[in-house]
Amino acid sequence: MSNLKDFSFIGGLQKHIEIVKEMILFPLVYGELYSKFNLKPPRGLLFYGPPGTGKTLVASALAIECSNSERKVAFISRKGSDCLSKYVGESERKLRKIFHTAQQTKPCIIFFDEVDGLAPTRSSRQDFVHASVVSTLLALMDGLDNNSEIIVVGATNRLEAIDPALRRPGRFDRELYFPLPCYIARKDILSVYVKNWKQKPSVKFLAYLASKTVGYCGSDLQALCAEAVMCCVRRHYPQIYLSKTKLNINEKSLKVSFIKYYL
Repeated sequence: MSNLKDFSFIGGLQKHIEIVKEMILFPLVYGELYSKFNLKPPRGLLFYGPPGTGKTLVASALAIECSNSERKVAFISRKGSDCLSKYVGESERKLRKIFHTAQQTKPCIIFFDEVDGLAPTRSSRQDFVHASVVSTLLALMDGLDNNSEIIVVGATNRLEAIDPALRRPGRFDRELYFPLPCYIARKDILSVYVKNWKQKPSVKFLAYLASKTVGYCGSDLQALCAEAVMCCVRRHYPQIYLSKTKLNINEKSLKVSFIKYYL
């Protein structure tokens, strides 16, 4: 499966994808429609929820969707920790450079993964450097016009750790919760992961598997599928651990049928 994945490679998050398109992609692609009806698109959107539920995956797929649209939309992605530096003023300079680049390449989406590391809650016990970085980020987001064609997206596992000033309207206007997948979502996720397999498990078996994986996130289900494939390889080609040369493995001979024993 290609590393470049659009929304069609995401299972169990169709409602989230529709919201992301409506709030982020449509204002950038159909900007003239919003201007005509005097609609104010959101400046920011915050993804939050447990780890492994698809926050970064949706953002990565959004980047691919932006490049595939008729009107090209630039996408800038940074980890929260990537913007931090031990040198005074360097972190603020990196942030200003990101927003300056976005201004030069607009329409543009800026994505901050693990934004809680970049903009944690300010307190009297916190050092001056982090407080200065948070203040700079607030100022840069306030400096965006309503029709600036720049939208900031953040993702975090710890919503309570983000500075409250970022969560008011005009900054991160909307917050989108990514929960652990339900039964139907787990079945959709499993279907996505196995759709390129030569020997696909039956729909009935995937439904059974989805019913037995309560509490699993999307990453857990991906790991489960990967382990199932490796178990199948061990069963059919036990000599792979002893061979010093590459074996000629026939994909059609690999049929995953005993995943249930590893739950």
